[in-house]
Amino acid sequence: MAALAIAEQITNAETPKAPGNDRTDETKAGGAIAPTPPVALLLSRPDVKSATALNGLNVAIDKAQSAVEEDIRIALAAAGAADAKLSISDASPLDRLISGDVQAAVVKLVSPDAAEAFPDIKGFKVLRVPLSPH
Repeated sequence: MAALAIAEQITNAETPKAPGNDRTDETKAGGAIAPTPPVALLLSRPDVKSATALNGLNVAIDKAQSAVEEDIRIALAAAGAADAKLSISDASPLDRLISGDVQAAVVKLVSPDAAEAFPDIKGFKVLRVPLSPH
């Protein structure tokens, strides 16, 4: 939980740009500068070694994340898990993973920097799945 809180803080923090920064971490869309798309942080059972291994498995997402369900589905497909089954519920995705209800859980959408800084968690595999820009 502490790692998720830190990832959220990193994501929400406005990082000052250094003078002369060419903003290579951002993409241009129609002449405007758009932020880099978020990364879905997933926790899975340790036997799920990659996003591809989620094919045919149940992946929990929070009901609050249902607005980006299609984005998560597209990102999983791009990562090789086109047949992953997203399971929306009011119950915490992490609780559902721990109880064995699902094999993986989307725990947070975070910035790429926060995803990279997110630590390994003993007993779980951390998967980082970038969402596609719109």
